[in-house]
Amino acid sequence: MLVQVGVVGDEGGEVAALQRWLAMDPDLRGGVAISYAEDDTVGAMGVSLELVNVVLSNGIALGGLLVAIAGWRRSRAPLGGPGAPDIVIRRGDTEVVLSGAAEEDVVRAVRALEEPGDAA
Repeated sequence: MLVQVGVVGDEGGEVAALQRWLAMDPDLRGGVAISYAEDDTVGAMGVSLELVNVVLSNGIALGGLLVAIAGWRRSRAPLGGPGAPDIVIRRGDTEVVLSGAAEEDVVRAVRALEEPGDAA
């Protein structure tokens, strides 16, 4: 499954930093393919995005991806507070903005992005 990840308002190379973070995450190694992409369409936040394309081998890996993204946000600002960039996550026609790094934010994003049968 293809999931696209972008950093809202990225002007300082945050997408590249996120791509490196995901590539180094031990829980994602071997189960995903990660690449850089540009998107000239306008997303939910009204801006075009540079993206990280992530191809997951199964629906269970989606949760691991979102946990890794939440960890990256926490690294940018402790507890996901001021300064942590919002993340746009797309799967097909579904787009979710992750603006928190708490467990409930990750669970909400997984539920919105998964399709029935993904976790089976």
